[in-house]
Amino acid sequence: MRPLSTDNVPNSDRAASVGPAKDNLFRSAPIPILIEDWSRIYRAIKDLQASGITSIDSYFDDHPEVVSQLRALHSFVDANDAVVSLFEAQSKAQFFERVKVLLPADRISNSAVFRAMFENKPACRGERTLVTFTGRAVPIIWRCSLPQDENGYRRLHFYAFDVTEQKENSDRLEAMRAEMARASRISLFGEVSASILHEISQPLSAARASADASLRWLTRDTPDVREAVTAIRDTARWARDASEICRKIRGFVGKVPVQLVQFPAVESVNAALFLISPEANAKDIRVVSEVDPQVHVFGDRVQIQQVLANLLLNGIHAIDSGPSTARILTATVKPEAKEVVFEVRDTGPGIDPTRIDALFQPFFTTKPDGMGMGLPVARSIVEAHGGRIWARSERGGGTCFSFTLPATSDPSRLAA
Repeated sequence: MRPLSTDNVPNSDRAASVGPAKDNLFRSAPIPILIEDWSRIYRAIKDLQASGITSIDSYFDDHPEVVSQLRALHSFVDANDAVVSLFEAQSKAQFFERVKVLLPADRISNSAVFRAMFENKPACRGERTLVTFTGRAVPIIWRCSLPQDENGYRRLHFYAFDVTEQKENSDRLEAMRAEMARASRISLFGEVSASILHEISQPLSAARASADASLRWLTRDTPDVREAVTAIRDTARWARDASEICRKIRGFVGKVPVQLVQFPAVESVNAALFLISPEANAKDIRVVSEVDPQVHVFGDRVQIQQVLANLLLNGIHAIDSGPSTARILTATVKPEAKEVVFEVRDTGPGIDPTRIDALFQPFFTTKPDGMGMGLPVARSIVEAHGGRIWARSERGGGTCFSFTLPATSDPSRLAA
């Protein structure tokens, strides 16, 4: 059977037959599609380029008001039924009555288009949160193909994807990850609690002894106020030391929110060493740290402290389980390109190289009383920070755990 041909159909009849069908397809499309006119913005962007501007982001930093000025050159052309439904409007007419209020200028979202236009890219995408007629917040991801000429910018098609469900799932996953990390921290704390309690008892005992001494100086037949004052000062100092230990422990095991900041790597190293040092001292293990105080990382202090403390404690247990005479645990931090490499090396008996890959699997453990969750949680934390973690070992040659973190606050490096 011969295929149907439209070669002999008059242009006017062909347009009449195709136009309504195309329009119906646009109206009934299940994806929200908003048609906008960016032609005047396109001309303004090209004028900026012609004036010698080479970085539009730097230009916006110096002239933040330009974003709103460019957005004012934009206009809305059409919207399909899915857009009306997304904004929970009663009709398309009602939507367009308030469209400029519903979709105001947004530097992050708008700049994605401005930048793509400036750099002559074929497409762009971005994220923003919409507010519907009922006041409901709807997170979306949008996409748009960009033409090569000004005329094409008169009808830019923006496709919106409601990611409410995905974001809720992501939030739940993040909450579960945070709770799992906290459970791991509590488990880790439980392993060294006896040593830490001993550490706390020292300043408390010293404070009590100083307080008793001050009373004796004051209750003598001839009170020695100077000695009493000195003893009271010692009491206050020991009490502050005990309070600081409690504060650090509370911060480590507490339910604190994740806070991604740029900070010196030495801070997390010192905090982890504080946590495990009583255990190391009790087992006569010398701990050595080699950290450049100028090296900074981007991440959550408490979570990085947790990873280090876990690796350090594993090293203590490894050294204590073998006959090694060199009882040394080493923590090093060094910059490498755009990453910072952390290493924890022990002088224990080592691990069979064939079992290295299994170390980071849940419930796998080399300890007789271990749960096998410390290293999987450490891996989850490191990967969520955009880094990687690995181990290398030889029988009798000790084990070295390494992980990387981004040295800068590049959000693209962080896991979603």
